[in-house]
Amino acid sequence: MLTLSPPGPKNTAKLKAAAALIGTMILLQGCGETASLSLSSRSEPQGAPAPSSYAQFTDVPVPAGASMDLERTLVLGDRESWIGRLVYSTELAPGRAYDFFFSEMPRFGWTAVTTVRAATSVLTYTRDGRAATIQIGSRTLGGARVSMTVSPKGQPARNFASPGGGPVEIRPLK
Repeated sequence: MLTLSPPGPKNTAKLKAAAALIGTMILLQGCGETASLSLSSRSEPQGAPAPSSYAQFTDVPVPAGASMDLERTLVLGDRESWIGRLVYSTELAPGRAYDFFFSEMPRFGWTAVTTVRAATSVLTYTRDGRAATIQIGSRTLGGARVSMTVSPKGQPARNFASPGGGPVEIRPLK
């Protein structure tokens, strides 16, 4: 049974707190809807690449229905020259997500450097002076979490002991 109390400082504070909570829930619900990568309104086979006309990133494949994690995503640049990190969830199992990227990255012009299929799979590709590293892990309630980092491809470090050799070195800006 609901009882109403006369207005007072205590009840006004409770009403304000309840209104703030409801407003926050509505705001977060709206954010959750915009965070989804609605890449296609038509029915796509599970794991099919998102149609490029709907993709925000035209140079990398994104599984249909992927949901972007806006808190962990940071992208600079545009279309074919962006750098940064995309983090998203997909309903694909980690093994199927690995297969998706393994087959789709070359179709987008990326050349495989190395791939490791494991509990946390890692695939590395290069294209037009950029390198892409994709990490795929499982989510608690099924599906996979994907973290794709794209950066400029490093130049060989100067190794005075072995001229012309050495690891790729990328240094932070000062």
